[in-house]
Amino acid sequence: MDPLTLKKMDGVLWPVAMAVAKAGAFCLRARRQDQRPLILRPGGMGDLILLCVAAEDLGWDPRRFFWVIERRSSAWARHLGLDHVCYDEHTVAQHARIAGRFAVAINSEQRFGLSQATAALACGSGARLTCFATNRAAAWAGARVAYDPDGAHESVMFRNLLAAALDLPTAAGAEPPVRPRMAPATEKPVVGLSGLQSESRTFSEEEWARFIEARTGGESFWVASSPIDRAAARGLARRFAGRAEVFEGGFDDLCGLIQRAERVLTVDGGFLHIASYFGVPVTGLFTSGRDRKWAALGQGSRALLREGLACRPCVWFGQAPPCAHGFACKEIQF
Repeated sequence: MDPLTLKKMDGVLWPVAMAVAKAGAFCLRARRQDQRPLILRPGGMGDLILLCVAAEDLGWDPRRFFWVIERRSSAWARHLGLDHVCYDEHTVAQHARIAGRFAVAINSEQRFGLSQATAALACGSGARLTCFATNRAAAWAGARVAYDPDGAHESVMFRNLLAAALDLPTAAGAEPPVRPRMAPATEKPVVGLSGLQSESRTFSEEEWARFIEARTGGESFWVASSPIDRAAARGLARRFAGRAEVFEGGFDDLCGLIQRAERVLTVDGGFLHIASYFGVPVTGLFTSGRDRKWAALGQGSRALLREGLACRPCVWFGQAPPCAHGFACKEIQF
């Protein structure tokens, strides 16, 4: 079953799943323990990247954890060398692999209770399970951490969660630290074409061309995209013949390009957070999303959005409701 369907059915399924998970963990409590903390991170790549940022802010290498993630985030896990499984790939076998093996389990899912069932199943004898207090199944955790779904930056929320789970002092301040550049800026700017599968973040080729003209000042630039959007990237690049070059490489090469880019122009999403991780300044186009919660962390980054709309931001716990305003938030002015 795909993650979107599971989220829609979460309210009905999670109590049953929790009962099964607790019984399974009890039966397997004598399994050999993995000494690494387990982190469960359902969701998109941006969530996973910001969890890595939070771990590093606390002085922990993300490779010290064992990760349970979604397939759509696996490219980043492989890029960083994270030991991981995807819960939505060979689901039964992957749950059997982690069952009863961990002394520390951290459920970073902010709302959906099925995630807690997976985390509980992974707990060995005497294990400590930590989650956000907003999770539907939070009562099953030994430690619960406050979560602000509105204005607090997500990396700060993740940092607080990890600190509580690992018995570390929480860093002072509610603002995330600025990420320093990891590599010199030796590449031209990158336009990260993204959001084309999201109704609230989809811009037409003409709108992208307008954004680019306003932000590049006649410079040459790269157009990068996921493989599924490569045709759209080529079409956009043709509008800027002699200035635009389409990036055709794989994910690891793309990360290297972004790391060396002078700056990045993209929508709120995976490209923004990849650049943010590497400390590259980002001009991020925000529509329905919460710009304070998902702001890029590189010095000189800025968020562009439609001001003065009472209905934005409308995304709540990562979910955008049906729009009754014709997606007015997409009318971003430069």
